Amino acid sequence: MVASVKTLLAVATTASAAILELPLAIKNSYPSVQLEVGTPPKEHRLTVDTGSASAFIINTDCTEVSCPDGSKPYYIRQPYNASASSSAVDMHIPAAIPYLGGKVAGGTFGDVFGDPASDVKWNQTFLSVNQSSFRFNTADGFLGLGFATIAEKNTTPVVETLMQNGLLDAPRFSFFFGTNQGENATQDGVLTIGGSDEEKYADGPIIYTPLRKDKEYQLWRAPLRSVNVLVARNPSDPNSTVEIHNGRLPTTSSPKGTFPSANVTWPMFTSGSAIFDTGAGGLSLPKGILPGIYYNLGWNYTKLISHEERIECRHLNASWAITLTLGQGAVEDDVSFSVRGDEFVSSGCMPPFDSVDGSLALVGMSFLRRHYSIFDFGSNKVETYAPRIGFGRLKKAYDYMYQ
Repeated sequence: MVASVKTLLAVATTASAAILELPLAIKNSYPSVQLEVGTPPKEHRLTVDTGSASAFIINTDCTEVSCPDGSKPYYIRQPYNASASSSAVDMHIPAAIPYLGGKVAGGTFGDVFGDPASDVKWNQTFLSVNQSSFRFNTADGFLGLGFATIAEKNTTPVVETLMQNGLLDAPRFSFFFGTNQGENATQDGVLTIGGSDEEKYADGPIIYTPLRKDKEYQLWRAPLRSVNVLVARNPSDPNSTVEIHNGRLPTTSSPKGTFPSANVTWPMFTSGSAIFDTGAGGLSLPKGILPGIYYNLGWNYTKLISHEERIECRHLNASWAITLTLGQGAVEDDVSFSVRGDEFVSSGCMPPFDSVDGSLALVGMSFLRRHYSIFDFGSNKVETYAPRIGFGRLKKAYDYMYQ
């Protein structure tokens, strides 16, 4: 039976701090991990989403209409059954979350969450939903990794719950998204909660950028100074390539004194932001500069949209790169992160950039899969948060382009 709202969850949280190493798999482009929920525990797969905060799980009240399911053959969903958990707490509070790509609705619950690979357990608030428009999500719900300020009322994000209960070694989480691209290949990604393993995965130091703060921290959003496109002099020459430098602007391999075909920067002045979102598949750039970016790469944006022109796989090559420069203080403190043309992974070789309104860049998996990433709160206490995001280029042993 579901416990009443006044019933305390019967779990003694682990006293010592820990690091959770959650195996991460990418199924039909959705990155996800497994957590145990309930008493007795049942494993549920949750899509990791740094662009939202509350966790949700579909429940046994879902129907084919209210929760359309297109997850097969990649995954068979396992709905949450509160009646089968002796530690479930129904708060009797309806809730709904609107997302950019869908929406969910249901009720607010508490239950025992746990790491399947260790004895770490904790009391967690989340949404048990009987309505979800995420037809193709290859999981039972979402694991929100944004800040509590945007969490649904009466819920706290999983990582912040663990931090506030003193259950983590460090107030951070980190991602390695794996060496394999194929759906049937071995999945070896890792979401580390409470620590990071940059010495294992990153080729060189992690370069950090602080977050943009308005009134409060909400998303993993950094100040975007500018966007740059660099194109080598002769894209048809296999030796004329762009070289990536983590934290700095890219260069070309062309002889000294040779100018690139294009090296154009669009400043965002003081209004730019880059949101790092594991729930986004690609890289979305400000709508106002997108025609210019495509023009410098040799394409007509209007014709691409109308399908009069088509990007071929051979166009996604090492002769060009897109770079985001982040910072809002002294220019010499800025950091730059790039993705080269041959690093964009897209079935069918679709255009590598989408558009988004304003001076915003939405940085999704096409960028994140190229890096080892660390999302660091800077403190366990909300009042002393000093969040930053760090990125390191992957060592060849962990880079899917070299497997």
